[in-house]
Amino acid sequence: MKIKAFLLATLLAFIVPANAADHQQTSASKNIVTATKFMETLLTDRETADSLLHPDFDFLFMGISPHLSNVPYNKKTYWSVWMDQVIAPLVPDGFKKVEVVDAIGDEKGVALMVEGDADGINGRYNNNYVFIFKFKEGKIASLREYTSDLMVETRLYKQKLSPDQ
Repeated sequence: MKIKAFLLATLLAFIVPANAADHQQTSASKNIVTATKFMETLLTDRETADSLLHPDFDFLFMGISPHLSNVPYNKKTYWSVWMDQVIAPLVPDGFKKVEVVDAIGDEKGVALMVEGDADGINGRYNNNYVFIFKFKEGKIASLREYTSDLMVETRLYKQKLSPDQ
């Protein structure tokens, strides 16, 4: 009896961590698929993209741009304000390319590296991005967008570079 208990305990010691790792991998894979699907449908299928967002969703454009940065948006204002009133006027013809080029993730979140290309209001706008997604109940609960503030300011807002005085 003691030998059976020992063998069972030994077997479980090897099986349980493998199953836990499989669960984490499955969650990580699902999160990467969800985040990628969000990016792929963001500009072309708002209904699908919106369905991937948790009701408590929040968004921030990170950086130092006084025009865009650190203004919080919820699920409703992400679409009605950020996408329709902020982004659409800056890129009136839409993006020619929004391509996920790399992804890393785990059961809690995902980082997508994305390349974008568009004709902005002041000429070509081809920026690179990192989007950080956090998940809750299998849906996107939080999104942080990181990009080149320099490109945003000079290409979209016509700010000029000048040396510090």
